[in-house]
Amino acid sequence: MGADEWLYAMLFWSMTHTSNLTADSPANFEGSRWVARATVAMVGFLGVASFALSYEALRSLAIETGALSASAAWLLPILVDGAAIIFSLSAFQASARGAEKDRRWFFSLVVVITLVSVAFNVAHAKKGIVPAAIASLPPILLFAAFESLLRQFKPHTTTKRPAARPKRSEIPRDARETSPVEEAGERKARALALAVEGMSNAAISRELGVSPATISRYLRDRVRVS
Repeated sequence: MGADEWLYAMLFWSMTHTSNLTADSPANFEGSRWVARATVAMVGFLGVASFALSYEALRSLAIETGALSASAAWLLPILVDGAAIIFSLSAFQASARGAEKDRRWFFSLVVVITLVSVAFNVAHAKKGIVPAAIASLPPILLFAAFESLLRQFKPHTTTKRPAARPKRSEIPRDARETSPVEEAGERKARALALAVEGMSNAAISRELGVSPATISRYLRDRVRVS
């Protein structure tokens, strides 16, 4: 097995070796275990295929332009596409920690490195729109495949619905919030009861915390109703 095959095998293993863990953790997926495993395997295959195409384009570009020797040209795709994978993992880890600022920083690095890879792939392609479009696909699909794979491992969370507010009739009378009108009615009834007991207006006003004029109005209203 050559160096290229070893690199592809290592990448495929790093992207899919956690499939057994996902099968033992069905809460992280919606669906059955075989769907989770198949999804991880297919996304991993897509990522490996995209990496292989981008690897060959970047290695050839380094040799053809004379930027690197043939023996060292394989390092260019490792540095470029490998950096995108590392930054994606860092963004995922930051998201798991709840560090939103770090996540945005690492994700911006992923986008920049992906654009660099796209530019190099397009530069290696022949002149024309179709060759350029085909050449740009591998790094874009590698980015999409790895991001999709990382999202497979994000815990599935459900939004809790707020508890229904109990009806007023279900709340004990002592615990209810009384409106200003209800409070005034209760205060008036209390003032009339104290007046019947022989308490003076001044004493009733002190007892209820209202002015003597209010107590007098309560009593006048009672006489008017009578």
